[in-house]
Amino acid sequence: MEKIASNKHHGGLVISLDFELNWGVHDTYRHGQYNKNLYGVRQALPKILMLFKQYEIHATWATVGLLFAESKGEMAHYLRGIPVKYKQMRYAAHSQLVKVGENEQEDPLHFGKSLIEKIMDTPHQEIGSHTFSHFYCLESGQTAMDFSADLHAMRTICDGYIEPMKSIVFPRNQVNEDYFAACQQAGFICYRGNELHELYSPKKFTRKDRLTLGPRKWLDSYVNLTGNHMVRLEEMKDNAFINVRASAFLRPYNSLLRAFEKRKIQRIKEGMLAAAKEGAFYHLWWHPHNFGKHTEKNLAMLEELLQYYQQLQKDYQFQSYSMHEVAMLCKVSNNISE
Repeated sequence: MEKIASNKHHGGLVISLDFELNWGVHDTYRHGQYNKNLYGVRQALPKILMLFKQYEIHATWATVGLLFAESKGEMAHYLRGIPVKYKQMRYAAHSQLVKVGENEQEDPLHFGKSLIEKIMDTPHQEIGSHTFSHFYCLESGQTAMDFSADLHAMRTICDGYIEPMKSIVFPRNQVNEDYFAACQQAGFICYRGNELHELYSPKKFTRKDRLTLGPRKWLDSYVNLTGNHMVRLEEMKDNAFINVRASAFLRPYNSLLRAFEKRKIQRIKEGMLAAAKEGAFYHLWWHPHNFGKHTEKNLAMLEELLQYYQQLQKDYQFQSYSMHEVAMLCKVSNNISE
């Protein structure tokens, strides 16, 4: 709290990672198409943590609750309590259970407790929620009651193992304001909202949107089409449920676009600099599995950005924050103003 209070007038870099393994992609990649990335998480995640430790980075790991399970039976037990019925049941984690192995040693694509422990052993890392079952809050068929059951499963599987979670990231960024009350009742105080632009507004997951919006989002990662998306303390502090809004997705290295890698990194640096100058926050996010392929190139990209963060820290007192720390900063600011 002392760190938060003493830096209340300075902006900062916020980092969150959506940690989900195959639970986040089983409905989009078939027949093992993405397995190289998923298996690569076992090498990439510890190296990301090493960089975070080296550069004293605070980060939120929004984790799918199923990754806490130690057996297939434990997964099945909790999923039985979530009666979700999507119109397209391929979205449901329940549909994947038949493909799951018995434990993490047998099935590293669906279990992740050993990796969670590595996160917990690294200083300044927050474990947040990515819901228990990678729950889609805008897809047809699911209900608020289903969502509450999912949050209950997450709270129960973590009880006694980690501190109660305070930050939540909605899977596929399907932010549903109708579910905010359930989040608050479950003890969450903040969430990662989407960038303030129509291109990033919450939507159902459809092939049509992927084909029409996807290329524009890619282009925005290289050319500033929609702004820097920094977020200021004044925008957040009066919210009952605090929106630590996203600024940019850190796209992984793409060999087909390697000629534009410098432009992508520069786009992020420009946003970080703008936030530092204005005392605002810049919220960068990605998935560990994005680094599962071309791992060394992605780590080099990340380290370049963290080195730039250090320079901004020196020049502007730009700080590093987890989502929860930003939310607490809002609360401290409200107390001071009162």
